[in-house]
Amino acid sequence: MTTRPGLDDERVRQWVAAMPPRWLRWVLVTLVAGAFGFSVLGDTQPCSTADPTVCGPDPLFSVAIVFCIGSAVLLWWRPYVAVACAVVFAIIDLAYDDVWQANVAWPIVAAAYVAYAVRLLRARSRQRAIAAAASVPLPPRPHAPSRPLHWDGTHRLMAAAALGLLLLSGGALWGYEQALASDAEHEARSEVVEGTVLSPPDDDYLQRVRLDRRPEGFPTEVEVEFFDESPVGQVVQLRVDPRDPGWTHPTGEPPDRTWWLTISVGALLLAALLAERVVALRVRRGVLESRQATTGIPVRVFTDGLEFVGVVALDSTRGLAEFPVDETLLLDTPEARRVAAPSEGMLIGDVRDGGWVALAGPDGIRLPTGPLIALPPDSQVDLDSFDRDPDDPLDWSDPVPAGSEPMPLPVDIVPPVWRRALGGLVCVAALALGGWLLWDPEVGWSGVAVVLAGAGAFEWGLEQVVSRATVSQNGFDVVTVLRRVTSPMGAVRDVRVDDETALVIFDDESVLDVSPPDGDHHALAAAIQRAVETAPPVPDGTAPQSRLAPSAFLLAAGVLTLAGVWLAQLLG
Repeated sequence: MTTRPGLDDERVRQWVAAMPPRWLRWVLVTLVAGAFGFSVLGDTQPCSTADPTVCGPDPLFSVAIVFCIGSAVLLWWRPYVAVACAVVFAIIDLAYDDVWQANVAWPIVAAAYVAYAVRLLRARSRQRAIAAAASVPLPPRPHAPSRPLHWDGTHRLMAAAALGLLLLSGGALWGYEQALASDAEHEARSEVVEGTVLSPPDDDYLQRVRLDRRPEGFPTEVEVEFFDESPVGQVVQLRVDPRDPGWTHPTGEPPDRTWWLTISVGALLLAALLAERVVALRVRRGVLESRQATTGIPVRVFTDGLEFVGVVALDSTRGLAEFPVDETLLLDTPEARRVAAPSEGMLIGDVRDGGWVALAGPDGIRLPTGPLIALPPDSQVDLDSFDRDPDDPLDWSDPVPAGSEPMPLPVDIVPPVWRRALGGLVCVAALALGGWLLWDPEVGWSGVAVVLAGAGAFEWGLEQVVSRATVSQNGFDVVTVLRRVTSPMGAVRDVRVDDETALVIFDDESVLDVSPPDGDHHALAAAIQRAVETAPPVPDGTAPQSRLAPSAFLLAAGVLTLAGVWLAQLLG
């Protein structure tokens, strides 16, 4: 049993294992989908002209469906809010839904969600207990002036999104009221006529109906969408507006504008959640900043791109959790030092999944910009990777192995014939298919996506056709879609290998990676290394020469062709 302080391997394993299995969330989502399907199958009451409310608008359901969707979507982000959504939807269903299948299914779903919430509470209580057992007393922290909160891009975006969603919610509510007012005007002018169904539903679920008696100037045939498909030849009653043939619907199926309510309530809920997170950031950081913590938990930490602090066991590479950060605050020195990785530190705060913690060290406290996020079970952190500089190839590549037999130069590296042929076919298909789709009169603004997809496919195909690299005794000649790069062999400073690639490092710090066709990158690297040894010297700092490749003009022509076809159709 662990007795020493700190989060060692055993405590980290217990802490992570306390969390409910991740697959439970998918079980809950499956229950929601099953309950919804079971409820729909149980609602077999047909539409009725005598009682239009059977298939008519249901504002309460349009509001409640937000909670149904939220119960599934929010499980990953805000699990307790998802549980509340499931319970609220079940209560609304029991109170207002007369379909017994729904009355049975949704309380079962709500009960499963409540059980999941209890499991979460127990897990977080267990995590707090493990963290408390690992804590040690902290010496008093020297006072340091706090600095204003640096709003990171994520939370600025959250605040802007919350405001935008709030405006969207209000706009959707206004749109709902306007739609109701418009329907009231149509209703006041409308009259009921009979018609005969002439066709089955088309791709847009519309059926043609011939009117037996129609208002003066009204079309003889109209297209109508039925909630329940009407068989061909059936006589139906329609409510029509003599002034507006577009406002025509079965008398038992009034127009449903309540989807505006769904948008309004959904946007309002999401805005509230985003705003709560932004407010919580300021409040939680203020508490961590002002409270004089008396205990802390020894851990090892690492940084992830200076945006996340990760927590790993003291005596192993087992990962515990991570939390986002922005900058080091409360420093005793004027320098804003970053946390080294890996290094030891003290966690203070609520050390549980979803809790807010800070990292205390000799130089001050690093405050979070988000809650603690538990890593998956058995996560292992490659601590050796922190010693590697991704911008320095010497850190992540290897020298050419001694004894490697050089291959004869020159070497031409080109895609195989089948790949170049495929690239040519893709180029032709991108222009032909893209042009055909863009010439559709209904393409509209979706043509932007078609142009981008066609341009991407054309660029890929052209890359297969034109790309090549030649390594000779004198230097390099590399051609891509956009550029042609040449360099003398004397400008090479070092030759390395990485995976299946030979790396050529030039005097100006640029790097060229070359993969030989036969896969023997060691032999190619050895050949380049030998050529460098015998190459005539060049002035220091000589850089590879780069110029625009002819194929760049082909690429531009292809993209402009697609864009031109789309604009011609859009503006014509």
